[in-house]
Amino acid sequence: MKEKMPTLDRHSPFLTGGSFSCSGRSMNRETGAIAIMTAILLPVIFGFFMLALDFSRIYNRKVEMQTLADAVAIAAAKKLDGTTTGISAALAAAQGVVEDPANGPKYDYLNNITWENAAIKFGASPDSNSGWKSDGEAAASPAGLVFVKVDTGLLSGHYGKVDMFFAPILSSSFSSVETGHITIAGKARLQVTPLAICAMSPTARARRQNANGTQYDELAEYGFRRGVGYNLMNLNPNGPTAMSFQVDPVSLAGGATTNFNQSIYEPYICTGTMAVPKVTGATVAVQSPFPIGTYYSHLNSRFDPYAGTCDVNTSPPDSNVKQYAFAGVSWMSTKATVQVAKTDTSTTAMLQTVAEIGPTNYPTAVDYGALWSFARAVPWSSVADPAAPEPAGGYTSFNATSLIWSKLYGSASTVGTYPSSTPYLTTSGSSYFQTPPTVARRPGAKNRRVLNIPLLSCPVTGSTATVLGIGKFLMTIPADSSAIYAEFGGIATDAQLGGPVEIYQ
Repeated sequence: MKEKMPTLDRHSPFLTGGSFSCSGRSMNRETGAIAIMTAILLPVIFGFFMLALDFSRIYNRKVEMQTLADAVAIAAAKKLDGTTTGISAALAAAQGVVEDPANGPKYDYLNNITWENAAIKFGASPDSNSGWKSDGEAAASPAGLVFVKVDTGLLSGHYGKVDMFFAPILSSSFSSVETGHITIAGKARLQVTPLAICAMSPTARARRQNANGTQYDELAEYGFRRGVGYNLMNLNPNGPTAMSFQVDPVSLAGGATTNFNQSIYEPYICTGTMAVPKVTGATVAVQSPFPIGTYYSHLNSRFDPYAGTCDVNTSPPDSNVKQYAFAGVSWMSTKATVQVAKTDTSTTAMLQTVAEIGPTNYPTAVDYGALWSFARAVPWSSVADPAAPEPAGGYTSFNATSLIWSKLYGSASTVGTYPSSTPYLTTSGSSYFQTPPTVARRPGAKNRRVLNIPLLSCPVTGSTATVLGIGKFLMTIPADSSAIYAEFGGIATDAQLGGPVEIYQ
């Protein structure tokens, strides 16, 4: 017998919901709870939303103030050179950056800023707490000031002030917030080789008299003549014994003696740099003699040989590695018989070259070495103010003629074909220019062969010495285990020595 299937009564409470009326009441209670929670939390959520808007405006203004301070500090620090002129240039650079209508920093997204010198200070150290001078104080005493401190909070325009939109609802004390930024910047590394020699004279710029006439009187800088080559390892203004020095590359006087260890010292000889903010006029730690036998191959990397000495990435070769050996220089019709000026044997009071003999010049032209590879001699008449640094455009030099050479270097001295500038600065012609032989190391770096050498006040006693100035010397040919053959090209200014500006704070 087939079983009968049950049927569902459409009037059943299951369908009519009669037995489930409690569920409706539960849903009503949940809806009410949500409404209450919404009423409580909505102001809180809205409050956080409002604060997020206000806080984002504070953050953006803080970024604007940091951009302002960084831009001013970097621009100003680039101009510092230890002179009143450098301070003035730094102030002008600061104003120029800020008040550039097209590219200057803004506040509140679109508004221009007016610069005031009250916001900038100058110091000899990046220490943020002491030693900072105002613009007026710095201009009066600029020596050693190579760092800049910019505080946007000192601008009277209150550019860091942010008027709050919603925070005052919570408290009237939140109506505005003052934000700002302090940046300290300066040059952390100088293009100075940590190898020093004695200044041959304590006078920065002196008149070298010439018996052939005052029109041939010549500028001598700390006893050196531009355009003349010297063996930097064979000089001494105070006696017959050669003097040379290592210079602590990472700290001034008082640093650890371990700074002279090869592992520390070697990279700085390779790069030709010192990790100090200022050298000219400073007291430096030294050791004597300079170990030329250890480091001559490092110096020679500037000509492109790398025999496991220097890192080509940090110490590239010069962009012009042409060697100016005395027998082959094309611009000298009368060829020299020595690479650099011959040692003066007429005196034992000092170790100098025949180029320093005067006012009647040493007569043998071939003993002066290769001349004018890097720089031309400068007539004294070009020096308007002996107490002032060389003008930015340089001095007017002697013309390259046989007449002038015969008056400066001996009657038989004659000039051949000489370029419009100087051989080293010429960028074409096989007589003057050669790219690095190794293709992967091209194009090289300009002026790598120019060694910026500290010139010390001598005699030196103990382990410290005073730097009178920085001489520019071009390596005319590679060094060897006893000599660095380099032509003098003048005194470098602090502005020329400066490496990249870095932000300290």
